[in-house]
Amino acid sequence: MRLSRQRLLRLTAFALLVGLLAYLGVNASLAWAYVDALTHPACQTDPPPISALPPPQEHLLTTRDGLALRAWYYPAQNGAAILALGGLNGSLGERLPEISFLVQAGYGVLQIDSRACTAPPAPVTLGADEILDAAAGLDFLLHRPEVKNVGAYGFSMGGVTAIRAAARYPQITAILNDGGYFNLGDDFTEPGSPKPIQRSLFLHLVAACFWLQSGSNPWQISPVDDLPALSPRPVLLIFGEKEARSGRANLQYEAAQEPKQLWVVPGGGHGGNHQVAPQAYEQRVLDFFDQALLERK
Repeated sequence: MRLSRQRLLRLTAFALLVGLLAYLGVNASLAWAYVDALTHPACQTDPPPISALPPPQEHLLTTRDGLALRAWYYPAQNGAAILALGGLNGSLGERLPEISFLVQAGYGVLQIDSRACTAPPAPVTLGADEILDAAAGLDFLLHRPEVKNVGAYGFSMGGVTAIRAAARYPQITAILNDGGYFNLGDDFTEPGSPKPIQRSLFLHLVAACFWLQSGSNPWQISPVDDLPALSPRPVLLIFGEKEARSGRANLQYEAAQEPKQLWVVPGGGHGGNHQVAPQAYEQRVLDFFDQALLERK
């Protein structure tokens, strides 16, 4: 029996709808899995300490949302201490940001572990809840008798956390961001960049899945909006030449108020700026903290 034209159109529309829903379902599942892996990185339970330094003191920091975070502390010798805030895997040991030259110069440094290493593991929220970790570290340092001034030094997600924490806690008197993104929602979705609609859809699903899993609106995790609140405290932004465009280095620099510095490392990339120009990198960081923290004693 031949199908009527109207019935054939209905079947075709139904088939297209089923196909669209299946396509959306597959992409949503992939986006969900991607975000889940991103926010639940593997934990290295026993990271080695930095071989060039004496063993650090080991402490547990209690965050305002009830987590117990490992932290390693190198006591200050010059009256100033640095919150070292890392990427997804935290900052213990050899993980970025690089801190051995700061300790050797007399700075106290507090390295804070990843939320993924708490018991039970907590999600890593890419700079949202990590400001609570920075707050716990700041409270620890402010109660140390040898510490008079505190700076924050973060890599990637840690750079974002340094900016966002400093916007809320004026006790952080100098802020250094190495390679942090400018706005998480826009970093996910890449607005303004030419791309097929399928990619745009997937990227927006990633942003939506992050929002659902973390409870944080990714467009509100926005260092570029927090940077103006840091003045008159000094800010140093470091980006590799290969990451400056995607990280919107110039946009972040323009958002910051004086005193501010931007250093785009020639040939540098995400996580490699200290490797391509080690001497210049260490000198730039030391000069920044010396001027910002030591002259305030």
